[in-house]
Amino acid sequence: MEAEVYSWIKNIVVYMIINTIIMNLLGNKSYKKYVSIVSGMILVLIVISPLVKLMKLEDNLDYFLQSNDFAIESSDFKNELNQMEEEQSDAIFAEYKEKIKKQVEELLLAENVYLKSFQVEIDRKTDSSTFGEILNMNITASIEQNKEKEDSLQIDQIDIDKIDIGEKDEDTSKDVPSPIEINIKNKLSDFYNIEQSNINISIQGG
Repeated sequence: MEAEVYSWIKNIVVYMIINTIIMNLLGNKSYKKYVSIVSGMILVLIVISPLVKLMKLEDNLDYFLQSNDFAIESSDFKNELNQMEEEQSDAIFAEYKEKIKKQVEELLLAENVYLKSFQVEIDRKTDSSTFGEILNMNITASIEQNKEKEDSLQIDQIDIDKIDIGEKDEDTSKDVPSPIEINIKNKLSDFYNIEQSNINISIQGG
């Protein structure tokens, strides 16, 4: 018992000497206070070590440390799993968007319209009531010129001076959707069950 007490006192004295040397070497360094905090925790462990042995808390302490390590490893595993799920989710939604794009392209072709660019936004919030549904679409398309039009007789363009009558109505300056744009928007709205206001379509040459 005396040997254990002697060893305990010796450890404290050795620690105090080493700690004093380190603190003197640090001087007025900005991180000295952090080193002081760590050294204080070490001193506490040294001081209570006989109490730990006396109360046979070593097993409980080991259990606590192992449990803490397991919690950290479990958290890391969950983070990796969430990352994998997110990557898989990205791949699934990318494939879903590509499928929608092909469907829209086929629908446009049925109207003799050719897709130029396509963007679609899908609700990816798992806790949302509209999860997986299309939020909006942005489509740019064009109508291919028929060969008959290309081979038709070319007539020189005659420029006529523009005649302004009265003041312009502000509404006339706004782009008015063409009939074919309205028709396609109706079909997309019915097909995907999406509000027409969430579908933006621009057909060049239509």
